[in-house]
Amino acid sequence: MLVSLALPIAFLATARAQEQSVLVASCDFEGPYSEGDQQIQSGCVNNWQWGRKDMLLRSDAEAGRPGTVQMIRVRGIASGGMQFFYTNLKLKKDRYYRISYWLRSDGLEGPVRCYVRKIGYPWTVYVGGPYQPTNPAWQEYSLTGKCPEDVNEDVGVCWEGGSLGTIWIDDLRVEEADRPLQTASARPADLPTSGNLLPRSSFEGRRDHLWSTLFFGWSRDGIWEGVEGDWEDPQAYRAPGGKVGQSCLAVPSARHAGQAGTLSLPFSVRPGRPYTVSAWMKTDPPGFPASLSLQYYLSGRHQQGLKDGGAYPKLTGDWQRVSFTTTPEPDPGATDADAPVQVALQIAPAATQHGTVYVDGITLEPGATAGEYRPAYPLELYADIGQDGGNLVQWGDRIPLNLLVAAADAAPLREARVEVTVRGYPDGVVWKRTLDVPVGRETLLNLDLRHRGLLRVEVRTADGALAAPQEMVMAIVPPPRATGLQGMFGAHLAVRPALVRYVRQLGFTWTRLHDCSLLTKWSATERAPGQLLWHDDVVEGVRREGLNILGLPDHEPEWAKVETAGANPVNVAAFEAYCKALARHYAGRIDYWEVWNEPYMPGSYSGGAELFGELLQAGYRGLKRGNPDCRVLGWCADVSNPAWGASIPEQARACIDIFSFHNYANNLCGGGTLPFAAELPDHRKLWPAHVTECWNTEGTNGDVCGNGFYSHMALATPETNRRATAFASRVWLEHARVGAAKYFVYQMHNVDTMSYYGGYQSLLIQYDRTPTPAAVAAAVTAYAIDGLRFRPCADVEGVVQALFAGDHRSCWAVYDDGGAPGRMRLKLAKLPSEDQVLDVMGNDPRRAGTRDWEIGLTPLFVVSAKTDADQLAAACQAAIGGASG
Repeated sequence: MLVSLALPIAFLATARAQEQSVLVASCDFEGPYSEGDQQIQSGCVNNWQWGRKDMLLRSDAEAGRPGTVQMIRVRGIASGGMQFFYTNLKLKKDRYYRISYWLRSDGLEGPVRCYVRKIGYPWTVYVGGPYQPTNPAWQEYSLTGKCPEDVNEDVGVCWEGGSLGTIWIDDLRVEEADRPLQTASARPADLPTSGNLLPRSSFEGRRDHLWSTLFFGWSRDGIWEGVEGDWEDPQAYRAPGGKVGQSCLAVPSARHAGQAGTLSLPFSVRPGRPYTVSAWMKTDPPGFPASLSLQYYLSGRHQQGLKDGGAYPKLTGDWQRVSFTTTPEPDPGATDADAPVQVALQIAPAATQHGTVYVDGITLEPGATAGEYRPAYPLELYADIGQDGGNLVQWGDRIPLNLLVAAADAAPLREARVEVTVRGYPDGVVWKRTLDVPVGRETLLNLDLRHRGLLRVEVRTADGALAAPQEMVMAIVPPPRATGLQGMFGAHLAVRPALVRYVRQLGFTWTRLHDCSLLTKWSATERAPGQLLWHDDVVEGVRREGLNILGLPDHEPEWAKVETAGANPVNVAAFEAYCKALARHYAGRIDYWEVWNEPYMPGSYSGGAELFGELLQAGYRGLKRGNPDCRVLGWCADVSNPAWGASIPEQARACIDIFSFHNYANNLCGGGTLPFAAELPDHRKLWPAHVTECWNTEGTNGDVCGNGFYSHMALATPETNRRATAFASRVWLEHARVGAAKYFVYQMHNVDTMSYYGGYQSLLIQYDRTPTPAAVAAAVTAYAIDGLRFRPCADVEGVVQALFAGDHRSCWAVYDDGGAPGRMRLKLAKLPSEDQVLDVMGNDPRRAGTRDWEIGLTPLFVVSAKTDADQLAAACQAAIGGASG
């Protein structure tokens, strides 16, 4: 396990006295420092190449520590972020390392990450650590891990952040040992020693956040079937005819090749102790292969199965009890072999045959034998709004809340008293009742709530011994704008009907077919020269649901790769022919094409800029010959590196209609001394004269993707959620400010199950297909600005503004400038009373009695159907008051 913790001051001294570790590197930051405008401790470097930022680095003898320390102040970020390295370091394979240091911050908008990595490409991480919140007081931090290989050069301890503000670093130590090193002591976990660990095991409800289903496409007979498999989207569902209750869980396979699997949330178990899994199972048709298994969640072996941790029974159409016993092993990097590890249950049907496996009465219990089925509680609670995914309703609509109290097996109770609470993000109760609910029959509550935005429905029995508490997350969002091709909001998503509908309900009108779907990719469409496989039903389904498609013809098949030294690594003539066939076939359905994804990355294209020019010209010719009316995007630039595009021959750079770039933001976007994407003017100098439009076709902020509103989601802290809502709104405002016509946020790939939660995939959706705080913020932002044109307005010190006009409406948005001290305030009573005032959840703070609004990280919108944009801006600016704090 890789751990990063803020530690008690005395902890590391005690640990070092007890361990046989060797100090292999250290830095006391007492100098010498480089001379000039930037003072950097000897042995350290700052990564000026990653994006464009305004930073001040100084030695500081008045920071509250003995001697001097390294100060790093970030005053502006256009792209990239802060990466500061200590470089006097070598690592050994299979040795354990502990990196400790002291750090404090001031005015920092976000967390800081420390880890050990290769300084240059491919930026391999050797000892990892998560982003950590910081505070103004000095704290000692530590991270530990096992190095997977010998590293003798180009490696360093890296401090990374994407926020405006200041940090100070002091007294770095790197220790090495042949066994795991200690981290902060944790209170031993109090884990159950008997009984069923699953709070609900009888599958009586329509939906339960305890379970979610993923799907991976496969090839069959050399033909990729993942596109159709994704669109089929096999999902587990409640089926009648349960063995222990009225219902059971049905897990279908896809009719197309691919692996479906329904996974549980993770459970903490004690390593070295046996655990037994048992369940009733059957299949349709009889003999259809299926499995029940236990796999590690994180714990150093993410998604790996436990030894002897699975059953692969020969099932029939009759119920039979299946069981297996396994013993979890400690985390390979754990300092305490008794520390709990996390495991998850998986139910998987066969990948290349079609059928359904049914499961009921499932048990995960400590011990080496399977006992009779006993639920953890006699009753099970469920809540849903009747949707197969998304859980979205529009402003003004009632919430069709279904409640179910069900017997987990056989219970004599006919009625149960339950407490139902609807909590609005971030933490306010908006509706609460105590109800007597019949057991075994759904109760429908049509709720008329004035509160908008993200909601969490909490259900619990008055007698806590009767049932485990249940939660359901949903959102009340604005109606999506009908902006069509002109819409600015785009997303990457696995091409599945539920996800397409979901993002459209959030206000998105575009999707980009990159690694979320191989629908237009060369390798999945032309498996052999001239043998083309089309996906018309899927394309038409996406368009029918309201999304426009940006296609990519890249990712060459094996037969089109060229290995001749000095030649283009891709068969250029074959690529041109493929582009022609592709554009011709999908003409009128996919009319926007981006020639190649990230050609500057060796893993995407290895030929370099000059040879890529050949590919760009060939792709343009082929696409235009196939569909003269299509629009061609390129050259998919890294926004922080205009020089790469300058190396593309000029005649090749002329072969685009729209300029495309990628910008991954490590900050919240906007504010400070630098404009967002400040390198764009340098790119514009390279565009051909006929190009007037640019799109950012990929980007996100991975630091905030682990947002959510379930109370059991440890990763979704209030701070993460606050920053996620800020980013998911501000990123669109800042793209509009710099003239980017569209932005495709990078997320929603394999979004289902906790296996992928928290990475780039989950900014806009939780593991069970329910909305996140960021999703609602993006929906409100789309409602406020999509279809409008950005207009400049007079600056006001201390805040960032964005003004929009068009479509018989105007919008003014404002948020805090993190590069300025204090925060300004907005006098809401001075705003035009007939205009909409919306926070990022869609609520008008005036309705809650707020008269004085502190302008903070998240934008506030004023939307008017009557006021001219310039007049609106003047009125809103007049309502801005003095700074606080």
